Amino acid sequence: MIRGVIMGLILGASLSSAAMAKNIQHGKELFLAHCSACHLASGAGGVHFGSAVSADLRAPGLETTYHNNDKLLLRAILDARDETDEPLDAPMPAWRGKLTQSDAQDIIAYLKTLHS
Repeated sequence: MIRGVIMGLILGASLSSAAMAKNIQHGKELFLAHCSACHLASGAGGVHFGSAVSADLRAPGLETTYHNNDKLLLRAILDARDETDEPLDAPMPAWRGKLTQSDAQDIIAYLKTLHS
């Protein structure tokens, strides 16, 4: 009985890891397709648009700004609103309607792999 429970936990963890890897890969693909033109493939940002500069999306700086709260990161991606609910600098678009919440969560999962 205990052996079965342990094997179930191990198998569940393995499946979760596989699912997470799939989400991260999907997030990377979305990031490269939609975000890297402004934030660079590395996520380092620094691209100038007049007086605005694209954000460095590599965590932990981003996570600290958004209080380690994925809901705030989702709002930034989907609604172009910052941690205080103010509009992000132009030209950051709101991706709601173009990306799903699941897509944005996958992008966040990918960004968390970019810790510098």
